[in-house]
Amino acid sequence: MGNYRVNQTVIMNRAVPGSGKTTITRYLVDCLSSAGLSYSVHSTDEFFMEGNRYVSDIKKLGEYHMRSLNNFIIDLKRKIDVVICDNTNLLPWQSEPYTKPAREYGYSIIFINLLPRELEKHMASQQITPEKPDAHNLPEDVIERNIADFITYNDLLDIAKPIDPNKHFVYHWDEKTCQRVRTGEIAGHFDSDFIITIKPDEYQEAKKTIGSLILDRIQIPIS
Repeated sequence: MGNYRVNQTVIMNRAVPGSGKTTITRYLVDCLSSAGLSYSVHSTDEFFMEGNRYVSDIKKLGEYHMRSLNNFIIDLKRKIDVVICDNTNLLPWQSEPYTKPAREYGYSIIFINLLPRELEKHMASQQITPEKPDAHNLPEDVIERNIADFITYNDLLDIAKPIDPNKHFVYHWDEKTCQRVRTGEIAGHFDSDFIITIKPDEYQEAKKTIGSLILDRIQIPIS
């Protein structure tokens, strides 16, 4: 890596399903690998894969999230250079179980924030085809809710923007009913050091530049 030291970093993807976050991650890890950095990618989705097919089981969601988190923390303890959380992370308390241990182990935190596209484009990306056997095939109401969550909580990426107690709620996932319910708490801000926001019309260019952008943040010149 030349005259550089590595600022160990956690990458938090934040995106509605169908935004291309996993593809962006592939471009990023290619660059990290070429630079000689160690990295790992953690996604709850991987536990739903059966061969090359994504098989949803909402009753397993809590268990699989915990497995993903445990593996993530193991790699923090191993001092992997870049540890990536490739979940949706739409809401602050969804990302907090990852960002809190990241801080405890001395990692910086970067969010890659992919703004949603039109609903129709997200729905089209969910359709299972021979070319995309691993598509999630999520129902429209779930995607609509995800887009609404993204927009509602997007302000909380900015620590300077106020929390609105009339809309920034905390929810709890009820394992029995497989629904989310309000806890009565008010959400806090996302924890980050740097945010890379990618608009839909910037996505193709972002695939080419995301690696160098991240490297510029985590490779610190040694004088």
